Amino acid sequence: MKLVNEKGRLFGLINPLDLLILLAVIALVAGLATKTNTIVQTTETPVQFEVVLKRVLPEVAANLDPKEALVGGGSILDPQDVRVESLQVVPCRQSQPNDQGQLILTDDPYLKDVHLVIRGVSRSATADLRVGNQEIKAGKEYYYKTQKTQLIGTVTKVSVLK
Repeated sequence: MKLVNEKGRLFGLINPLDLLILLAVIALVAGLATKTNTIVQTTETPVQFEVVLKRVLPEVAANLDPKEALVGGGSILDPQDVRVESLQVVPCRQSQPNDQGQLILTDDPYLKDVHLVIRGVSRSATADLRVGNQEIKAGKEYYYKTQKTQLIGTVTKVSVLK
């Protein structure tokens, strides 16, 4: 049996040029699979964070339900991944000058502040904490979104749970 037959096929099965191209494609796919596997490795970190939603209309605050599933990236988020632990509505605190010109804190007779405690799992390939498609850092804006409500607040505290 000849190594290359009269049609130019190696062992009568495959053209040597086709074999080289096939081996190059296999090597490329294997290399990409290895690189992709190391790039997208994510770590899971349980976190709890507090959010303050300032100056909320009382009608909106009265309809907030802590059991309602949160929404992120256009889809309902799994309650195992992110959920509201507690929701507290309090009068909105604001500073106003008194008769002597000093700033004092007073309660707004109409608007409300909403304090949320949210617990979730951060899945990120970087050192940043991300819960429900949002980066979580104290001082950063947070969008509280459900199917019926969207409010913007500020993250006030972040705790990494063990």
